Amino acid sequence: MMKKRRPVGLYLHIPFCLGKCYYCDFCSFPGSDAGLRQRYTAALCRELSGWESALSDAEIDTVYFGGGTPTLLSARDFDDLFNCIHAHFAVAQDAEITVEMNPGTADLPLLSALRSFGANRISMGVQSADDRQLRAIGRLHTCRDAALAFRLCREAGFAALSMDLMYGLPYQTAESFRQTLAFALQCGPEHLSAYGLKIEPATRFGRMERVPGLPDEDAECDLYALAAETLAGAGYRHYEISNYAKPGFESRHNLRYWRGGEYLGCGVAAYSFLDGVRFGNDRDLDAYLRGEARRAEYRPLTPCDREEEYRMLRLRLAEGISLPEYRRLFGRDLIAGREELVDRLVQQGLAVTDGQRLRLTDAGMYVSNAVILALDPDSDAGN
Repeated sequence: MMKKRRPVGLYLHIPFCLGKCYYCDFCSFPGSDAGLRQRYTAALCRELSGWESALSDAEIDTVYFGGGTPTLLSARDFDDLFNCIHAHFAVAQDAEITVEMNPGTADLPLLSALRSFGANRISMGVQSADDRQLRAIGRLHTCRDAALAFRLCREAGFAALSMDLMYGLPYQTAESFRQTLAFALQCGPEHLSAYGLKIEPATRFGRMERVPGLPDEDAECDLYALAAETLAGAGYRHYEISNYAKPGFESRHNLRYWRGGEYLGCGVAAYSFLDGVRFGNDRDLDAYLRGEARRAEYRPLTPCDREEEYRMLRLRLAEGISLPEYRRLFGRDLIAGREELVDRLVQQGLAVTDGQRLRLTDAGMYVSNAVILALDPDSDAGN
């Protein structure tokens, strides 16, 4: 009897963009040079092929092209990457294969080529339906571009589309966000993400003394609640802090991260988790192109690391934590000695529990960092 292969996800980082959004701290580089993109594709194929032996017992059941803007690659570049993946790895017949796309790069021939290569999910960064807000955060597309991009994705045969939105943007009001949500529902994606704007130090916004037009903290909380209420009313399940899906259209690749599954990340700044070790490539593009990529991190997870990550990641999910599973995995009761804290969280409407499972409510998800810290069995935060 043939041994069952272990499921592994594959992430490929495509670090090229036409312009840097003002809030973005992801690893990206100017992407107008087709020759540079071809060289990077060749370097990615070289790195992928080097993992064939180590993953000979694996089955790739999710593939995610992230960025950057992956759709700056040509159809030929993607063809090379898909051929390389299939040449060196066993890929599940029903694999979820996602490509991130900026609406301003929507192109029917490329989308049709992606579909023919096996891609079956597009994740589109729309962020807002208000063109003034888009300009304020450095996005290069318009609302009209986004609507056209969705039509082209459907025309190319994609039945699973995801749209990224943001709240807490400059000049954003409850009414303008309500209009953005209405636009999203009119487009009809199967999956929606709604992220709060976070100002990171190494970004254009982070270097500014003050970002004009930002909503205050209370207004941002109201926008989060508006998204949760509106999307639930439209049939989307709030399955993770920032993510909503129609039944059966949850992101399988991202669920792998949140459930502690294994994945290989290839490309500059890409991270992996395999055999209990978390490791990543550094951001040196020139070194990567020469085949001299260096490790930015190599960290075997300790039992303490695993327990901490389990709490943090599982409480991001609507399914929460199975208390019996927690005891089985880590040899102790999560809420023993924390009963008063849990009762208080339930009374405040931040958590629910039936004695078998502990999960956060929509309100609890919004303040999840504080709740997760309080639930740390080795912390005094909940006392």
